[in-house]
Formats: sequence, C-alpha cells, structure tokens
Amino acid sequence: MKFTISKSQFEDVLQIVLNAIPSKTTLPILGNILVNADDDGITFSATDLDISVSTTLKLKPSKKGVFTIPAKTTNEIVRELPQSEIEVSVANNRVELKAERGSYKVSGISPDEFPRLPEYKSAKEIKITGKDIALMVKRTNFAVSMDETRPALNGILWQTSGDKMIMVATDGHRLARMRVNNSKLSGLTDDLIIPPKAMNYLTRLIGDRDVEIGVVFGEKNITFSIPKDEDTNTIVSSRLIEGPYPNYEQVIPSENDKRMIVNRDELHAAVRRVSILSNSLTHQVRFMMDKNKLELSATNVDLGGEAKETLPCEYEGERLELGYNANYVIDVMKQMESEEVVFELSTPVAAGIIYASDRKEDYLCLIMPLRLAE
Repeated sequence: MKFTISKSQFEDVLQIVLNAIPSKTTLPILGNILVNADDDGITFSATDLDISVSTTLKLKPSKKGVFTIPAKTTNEIVRELPQSEIEVSVANNRVELKAERGSYKVSGISPDEFPRLPEYKSAKEIKITGKDIALMVKRTNFAVSMDETRPALNGILWQTSGDKMIMVATDGHRLARMRVNNSKLSGLTDDLIIPPKAMNYLTRLIGDRDVEIGVVFGEKNITFSIPKDEDTNTIVSSRLIEGPYPNYEQVIPSENDKRMIVNRDELHAAVRRVSILSNSLTHQVRFMMDKNKLELSATNVDLGGEAKETLPCEYEGERLELGYNANYVIDVMKQMESEEVVFELSTPVAAGIIYASDRKEDYLCLIMPLRLAE
C-alpha cells in the first residue's frame, strides 16, 4: 500500500481523528489510527469504542490497502517534519514515512484487530443546519451532570418532535434549554441522549461555518457527516445514552411573580469579584433585591473575609433574599448575549428562570437557590 500526502493535509487529518484516541486503554489497537486507501480516497479512522471518527481525503493511492499506525507517535513525527510531500508505504504492518530528507519507520498492528466502525447509511440521512446544532450544544452543555450514578443526566437531551428541535441539559441544580425552529425533523419523535464529548467534538468540526451536516439516527448510536471542503469529509458516530430522561418541563416554574432586569456584564463582573470571598465549598453569593437595587454579598469564615457590591436593576417586587452558587450564575452569564438579562423569581427556595431580555433566542436557564447561610 502506498500514497503521497502533503504535511499540511496529514497534520489536519491527524488533528481531527486524534480526539477519538483514548488517553488510557487496555486495548493497544485503540491507540492506533486505521488507514484505508481505496478508489474513494484515503480514510483515517479512530475510536474509543464510544465515539468513532473517520475522515476521508480525496487522494488517489498508488497502491490500495489497509493498515494501522500508532496515533501519537505518527503525529509527533509529522509535526516535526518540514513542509513537503510525505510518501507513506506499508509492508507487513511496518509503516514507512518518507519525507524530503529522511525516512521514519514505525510498527502498526494488524487492521483485523481494529473494532468495526458504525456504517454511515446515507439513504437515511437528514440534512440540518450545522450552525443551529453548534449553537444549541454551546448553550446547553455546561449544565450536563458529572454524577455517574444518574447516567441519563450525563448527556444532552435532543428532542426532535414537531416543528422545533430542543436541547436540554441539567445536573439537578441547574438547567439549560434551547429551542430552534426546524421542519426537517418533523415526523421524528424519539428523544435522544447524546454524550457531551461527541457533541463538543461535533461543534469544533463545524466551527462558525454555515454548512449543512448530515444526520443518521440509529437505535443505539447517532452519526453525523460534516464536510470540511470539496476534498474532505468527516464522519462522527457516537453511542447514545440509555434513557429515559427526567421530565424537565415539570421543574420549570410557570408562575414566578417577581422580575428583575439587570445589566449582564455588570452582574457577571460583580459576581466574579464577590465570589472570591465566598465559601470555598458552596461558592454561595447572596442576592438581595429591593426597589431597583441588587446587593451581592459573600462571606468566607475561614479567611475572615467579606465582600459586598450594589448594582442598579429594575425590580419592583417585595424585598427578596436568596443564595446562588456563583459558578452557576457565571456560567449562565457567559451564554447570554444580550445587554440585559431577566431573572424571574418567586421565593428564596424556588428555582429562578434566567433569559436574555431581547428574547432573540428561544433559550432559558434555571438555577436552584442555595439555603442561605446565617
């Protein structure tokens, strides 16, 4: 098997598939990249058994064949080579990389040992806007739970029924939900729970490009086809997390009668400052709202520290005090893009809803308050 590839192409494709190489594994083959050269081009594939990635370059090989190559070692070699064409040849699982002034040989593992990758069934493909997916993932993935005892919450819920697609993530203390109009998925009624690693990887491949991506919904996995340019296409497949996902709609309050509007940047910066002197375990910042005034305060007994700031806001309700984990508030502020944000509240122990004041996006976040420290 033999083909020639430029250093820049080789580097690009390695960076794409390396994300699927596990950092630790008891299966040596998973540390290798599967390379398949045929009439369709040269395909580089990697998997950690949960996520698999395959990138195809439209290059014509001199000789067809299949082999594996150690991922990290190959990446280090290619990275250090000067800009030039690299000739790749294989004999008896020994891979040789010939560059302008030298050659490098590494041992691969028999391709027969490489796990079988999910097939992309293009006949079942549905095209959707990549920007929508990327934005929805960005808006929700910060709220995914890290608690492995509740596996359904370890993923992002993707609902496709009706004329909207909805993504939701929650860890039981906070929740993020975004809805986007999409008629292409009408008729699909399944709720999918997708690992955030796969969705984050997908958004990196999409970037800020306005591209259509293909999606194939399977029973146990979901597969995406992401074009990079006319000569490169990447397939990402991920296992799905088994549900059911909790009924998140039940926890979104519909009768919060108190409303505060505050400048997003000012709140973000003030919470960051005040939280420096918050409790190191709870990160609690006290919010006190009263007649167009928001007072933020925090106390750290161990440091003997106290912090307090006052911000202007729009608030006409009765005086209200509640505590929030500062990190949760900061995470939400990072996602909002309007000049002002709205807090809809009711009592010191009920969930507060947060959304952008301009409502340009159908997006909201929910944060559960902490019990106020006396």
